[in-house]
Amino acid sequence: MALDAGTRVADVMTTTVVTVAPDARLEFAARQLRAHHVSGLPVVERAHRVVGLLSENDIVEALHRATGVRSARGLLDLLLGSAPAKGESMLEVCRRQLRNGRVADAMTSPVVTVDRDAPVEEAARLLGAHGVKRLPVVDAHGDLVGIVTPGDIVQAVSGKRRRRRGALHPAPTTGGSRPSGPFEDV
Repeated sequence: MALDAGTRVADVMTTTVVTVAPDARLEFAARQLRAHHVSGLPVVERAHRVVGLLSENDIVEALHRATGVRSARGLLDLLLGSAPAKGESMLEVCRRQLRNGRVADAMTSPVVTVDRDAPVEEAARLLGAHGVKRLPVVDAHGDLVGIVTPGDIVQAVSGKRRRRRGALHPAPTTGGSRPSGPFEDV
């Protein structure tokens, strides 16, 4: 086993993270998820404070609230063009929701975070206790400094660290994503 009793979250976390601002459009966030091969984004304010987490499931839930599409039958209705009462197709409603919806309206908040100096066991406990797939890692000031996933912990235990394909940090854009901490551009 590669972990010892003194292993901290900072030793296993990924330090390059794709983030999104709360005022970003859902479409922008969905494109970030897809482009960077990740299933969730920490939502941060300008001061690098984590204010939420947006996952693919959160976006699906927002679309469900707009259209009622959740099940396989609903997806078929969406693809086959069944029209809701307003005369728009469900696909049009989904596209409008993605174009106009804001991250702040779909994100999970408050979000569970872990301190960079916490033992790795604490991160594992939090992941399991809260049933989440990722934990934003914060410093003593509450600023985002990384992210840790079950995969990061498993890799550390196995002694194998790989460069995470999806762990990229984009340059600042006007689309709502901005740097969040001491991240390197990959």
